[in-house]
Amino acid sequence: MLASDIDSRALADARAGVYGERALHRLPPALKQRYFTPHGDGYRICDALRGSIDFTQVNVADAATMRRYRDIDVIFCRNMLIYFDEVSRRQAVETLYDSLRPGGVICLGHSESMSRMSSLFAPRRFGTTILYQRPVDHD
Repeated sequence: MLASDIDSRALADARAGVYGERALHRLPPALKQRYFTPHGDGYRICDALRGSIDFTQVNVADAATMRRYRDIDVIFCRNMLIYFDEVSRRQAVETLYDSLRPGGVICLGHSESMSRMSSLFAPRRFGTTILYQRPVDHD
């Protein structure tokens, strides 16, 4: 599993794996007990899960850097694209598309949409969330 951000402070927080009660309020108690331990005013995710994640600093608008990441099944990209100008947003969407395996999906935040940006993805509804799927290539 890969976790990335352009902000080194955000990556440091993610590496620490400490979450407040509010962040975990919807997590079933059995999962919280199994995967988290009390830590200060919050909870820390277990070392086994934290150790399985590669935390790395990445600029998704940088196509050269993004070429290192291929055949990703799912990209969670919540509330990131809203901070880009139109040109950078299109570049980021194209690099994310190239990083996905055929059939892979990208999950955006509720305030984001690709409807005006890209015809590369096929929108798919998952409950109340819209996912954007890279079409499966047919030879």
